Amino acid sequence: MSQLCSESKGRALVKTVDVVIIGSGSLARGIVHALSQIATGSIRIAIIGRSAVKVSRMALIANARAASFGTSPIFFPLEIPQFNATAFSRAFRALKPKIILLAASLQSPWESSQDENLWTRLIADAGFGITLPLQLKFAAEVSHGAADSETAIINACYPDCVNVALHRLGFRTTCGIGNSAIVEALCRARRDIASDDVRVVGHHGHLGAWLKGRTAQSQPRVWVRGKEIKSKRLRPNLGPIGEELNSVTSSTATRVLMSLLLGETLHTSVPGVAGMPGGYPFIVKRGKFALHLPSGITAAEAIAHNKTGERLDGLDLGTGVKFLGKAQRSLARVGFEYAEGFDLAEWPSACEKLIALRDQLRLTKA
Repeated sequence: MSQLCSESKGRALVKTVDVVIIGSGSLARGIVHALSQIATGSIRIAIIGRSAVKVSRMALIANARAASFGTSPIFFPLEIPQFNATAFSRAFRALKPKIILLAASLQSPWESSQDENLWTRLIADAGFGITLPLQLKFAAEVSHGAADSETAIINACYPDCVNVALHRLGFRTTCGIGNSAIVEALCRARRDIASDDVRVVGHHGHLGAWLKGRTAQSQPRVWVRGKEIKSKRLRPNLGPIGEELNSVTSSTATRVLMSLLLGETLHTSVPGVAGMPGGYPFIVKRGKFALHLPSGITAAEAIAHNKTGERLDGLDLGTGVKFLGKAQRSLARVGFEYAEGFDLAEWPSACEKLIALRDQLRLTKA
């Protein structure tokens, strides 16, 4: 039976591990459940959360799933009451993980499905890009906490934009998950595709309209066996999207995680690599990412396309963060101090102000 390691008590009952997963929400649970089915070796996985109850339950269920599947991963819970660089550094030094996967942020993308208030209305009107400071917080703390190691860092929290900002701030990340990988997975699942050679250039800003079958000014670009297919033809038309989409994200995340852990070659579309906006097709080999674009599109053209997705999210990421169009107008309307944007170095202040605004707006139902 797994034991709880509590940072607050200063004791380390968990030994060294292969993987650290940070978070106890639906995406973290999905990834943990997917890993419980992995039959490759005795992988040791620590689940870190701020609630001892939640991470203990996750580890208990994951170990029971592994026992049922006859697989050998072992899961350990670890409570860290405060998510900051100091606490993360202490945990990472003790656990010595090969991979850290962050699946926790200050803003869930699914909040509006659970509650409708003036804050969720603001996000719906302005675009998800306004939450960037909230997504940056834990990612920066994790990267800072792992600064003295070469551990791979996978960021699951808005990596299409967060990893760009972190890169420009000098923080280290390896890659993200989701978004372009979700498009690839849904395309590969189609019977009329019948190919593993699907490559996607796309951004979070392209994803929502594509999934729902809505017309948008810019869409993900998709190639099948080297030939570009109009992505509108491949849209799944999912309609309202909820947390069940995390079951796809968790599957794509597990592929990336296991490739990095075992050094195996993987062909995949993935966001958040090398400070580039959005996601691109890569070959991952021995933990290294090599861009694997199809013929007919250059790296500069792919980046330019993904910048259109960034703008659809209401952002322009340069030397600073600039809010655009509806995002800027909506933030100005509610009196946000950084409605026009902020220098990247100001992100902690922008985050603090946005938390205060969020907490205030959540008090009023929409």
